[in-house]
Amino acid sequence: MKIYKPAGRAREYSPLSLNYLSHCDLGCLYCFSKRLTDMQNMKNKGFKPIQVIKPTASDWARIEKSAKKMQGCNEQILLSFLHDSYCDAEVGETRRLLKILNQYGHKVSILTKNPENALRDLDIMKAFGERFKIGTTLTFDNDADSLQYEPGAPLPQSRIDALKEFERNGITTWSSFEPVIMPSQSLNLLNQVVGFIDHVKVGKINHFGNYSQQINWAQFLADAVQILRNGDMDDRFYIKKDLLDFNQGVYLSANETDMDWLNL
Repeated sequence: MKIYKPAGRAREYSPLSLNYLSHCDLGCLYCFSKRLTDMQNMKNKGFKPIQVIKPTASDWARIEKSAKKMQGCNEQILLSFLHDSYCDAEVGETRRLLKILNQYGHKVSILTKNPENALRDLDIMKAFGERFKIGTTLTFDNDADSLQYEPGAPLPQSRIDALKEFERNGITTWSSFEPVIMPSQSLNLLNQVVGFIDHVKVGKINHFGNYSQQINWAQFLADAVQILRNGDMDDRFYIKKDLLDFNQGVYLSANETDMDWLNL
């Protein structure tokens, strides 16, 4: 458990990351990690939360050593890729980690499907000042689909409402539109957040059988960019590489295809 440099698609989210819990209890059917998906894909059996493995005393010592060693790196750290920082099984580990990272002056970005739970740590987040931002993943615009594909996660309106509360409190907010499973729903959600959110990252879906081949990604990209332009979001969004491959003449600035442009 230490700060590390992610690779591949993960690198598009942040130059650095830190995973401090093992597993997650949200049960998302599209989870990128096969070892999690095999356990969580219980669509016909009913959702059963997974045990979340938490840091031990030695893990915390390793984390603090890493934070101290990386002090002054001036690069954003994402929390995190193997779990949700505010899943229901989390009972204070994230707050403890934020205190450590703030002590050593790090920049931190959180991506969570439960920003409502994250509001309990608003005080420590404010202590970071401009070195902190929080985002949420938005996938479905209705409760039924969300419950089917993300059985342990909060409903979409809860995520949006919590982000608005962070925005009212002066915290930088963002959203990840990945995976995109039902393009029309992702576009509807995008319309709902462009009025208040600071920035967004837009991708597609991978590792979900042949589902991706059924979607007109060129059209989705064009529609998403149009919504962002209409919402005065120029240079405040990033189109991920997998989606960018489908671009058919839509103008994008250099910043809008620069994976580091929106980092802290």
